[in-house]
Amino acid sequence: MTSLRGIAALLIVLNHVTLLMLPLGQTQAKAALIKTGILGMTVFFVLSGFVMYYNYAHRIAANRSEGTVHFLFARFARLYPLLIAYVVLNFVLNVSRSLSSGNAAGASLYVATLPLYLLGVQSWLYAVIDNVNVTVSQYFGNPAWSVSAELFFYTLFVPLIALRKARAPSVTRGLFIVIASIAARAAFLTAANAIPVQHWIAAKLGESSSLSVYAWLVYYCPYGRCFEFFAGMGIAQIWLARRERGHARSVLADRLGLLAGACGLAYVTASFMSEIVFSLPSLFEGIATHFFYIMAVPPAIYFLSRERGVAAKILSRAPLLFLGEISYSLYFVHTLVFPLFRVPPTTDLALHLPMVIGRCAAFLAITLVVSTVVYRTLEKPSRAAIMRMLGMSVRAQTQAQSVQDTEQVASLASRQ
Repeated sequence: MTSLRGIAALLIVLNHVTLLMLPLGQTQAKAALIKTGILGMTVFFVLSGFVMYYNYAHRIAANRSEGTVHFLFARFARLYPLLIAYVVLNFVLNVSRSLSSGNAAGASLYVATLPLYLLGVQSWLYAVIDNVNVTVSQYFGNPAWSVSAELFFYTLFVPLIALRKARAPSVTRGLFIVIASIAARAAFLTAANAIPVQHWIAAKLGESSSLSVYAWLVYYCPYGRCFEFFAGMGIAQIWLARRERGHARSVLADRLGLLAGACGLAYVTASFMSEIVFSLPSLFEGIATHFFYIMAVPPAIYFLSRERGVAAKILSRAPLLFLGEISYSLYFVHTLVFPLFRVPPTTDLALHLPMVIGRCAAFLAITLVVSTVVYRTLEKPSRAAIMRMLGMSVRAQTQAQSVQDTEQVASLASRQ
């Protein structure tokens, strides 16, 4: 799973490099390059649901208070230190850029929406200020929207797990969750694609030239993307049930899961050939991409996560594991680096190929080095420090309870 997280981050990096740093959006490859971003985010959210369920569901179900505290501390330690550093750094850059160019209104917008970014809730609401959607109102810091969506998923995860009865993983239940999540995502996408719905939201809440209602609903809105997270939870339950129940009844379900995963991988592969090798827009373009990716990615992750499969052996290679470890830092760091190497849209890539290759190589090297440094000096130490605080808190509570129990025993003995 660590390697898949790194691959998801690489897909996002590829999307930004080819379409924002290089002018490849003007070539025939544009359709495929757009899909790298869509696929990367879908993989990220489905994978997140898988990992959350796998690591924390049993803890929360077994002991609600202790499991919930551990989950919240662990997730806070994982996300917030780097998120806050990224948001504050980009806020300073944004305000400095606006004030230096005499754009006081822009600086005011950054100040007004900064609290939303620090809390990580900027994607939770549709709001327009000065013709700018608040979800993308911090310019350089806009990629933090995905972490905001992730935090929304966490607010749903704890109640869902805490309120359910502690039951063993079930293939049937997991399959139901996956199918229901896909159906709900499809229904949400259908509604988001409806022109009357878009017009109603624009009339009631405003419209932004920086981010259309359609784009917010389909790509940024956590209320629609949470179903990808749920689908990952369902796949995790199927995976755990298959692992814990190794009897013959699970063989058929496993084979069907592998077949679905192979079909999912085949669709993803074919989607990148659309508009290059063939043209089937009803299956591979526009809203269809979002719909079929939510159908393809969950079983594909199940296929790739089989601990004895060939794919799993490839994903266990050290370079991919390393990318997975630094994936969070990589996601943020690359957004600060690629603008430094942007190639003008009017550049003839064929005539300036050495320059383009040099910029790409420099971008990649700097991004990997800085991401590694950020991971080792900020992300990892901060996470460890916060988890140590949790450990000290738990030990203090245990010692206090032990003292209280001892005093109660002594009091009873003295009375006797």
